[in-house]
Amino acid sequence: MIKVNLISRKRKASTGKNWTKIVTLSLFGLFLFYFIGITFYVVISMSVLSNKIKDLDKESLDISNTMLKNNEKLSRFVLTKLILGQIQNINKTRFQYKDYLDQISILLPPKAFLTSVDFKIKGWISLSINANDIYTFQSLERVLLNKDTWSNSNSFSGAYIEGVAKEKNGSYTTRLQLELKGNG
Repeated sequence: MIKVNLISRKRKASTGKNWTKIVTLSLFGLFLFYFIGITFYVVISMSVLSNKIKDLDKESLDISNTMLKNNEKLSRFVLTKLILGQIQNINKTRFQYKDYLDQISILLPPKAFLTSVDFKIKGWISLSINANDIYTFQSLERVLLNKDTWSNSNSFSGAYIEGVAKEKNGSYTTRLQLELKGNG
């Protein structure tokens, strides 16, 4: 008996090649789907980011418009702040007459009256004080001789009494010099 081989060798070889083609095409298809998926992900992400950027642009435009509407108020505020700063600088360099007079009034006894004040000599204030009796000046002298008076004072570092004189009307007058701290 003769055996006839109906399947050729070529056919057996092509069957092996078919499996290789199927595996290769399957892998290629998987990679293709992977890259298409990544591409869609990137495209969708870019569109989401683009929308967020557009929203931020709209918001920044709204803020800019609001700032432009309030520009006049902002300019007035800045100008007012500048003017107040200049006023404070001027007040810092100004001679503090009121503060000195307030400190002098604290030193005076209740029945003593300030009759004149002179700021002519730099670092010193000259005062004339009047009282009806000599006991008021004794009280003033005790205050002026007390060392705590000058250590607690923000304005003065000491005093010099020029003298006490009795006036024609029976009242007493004294002149004294107050030394300013920091040489005025």
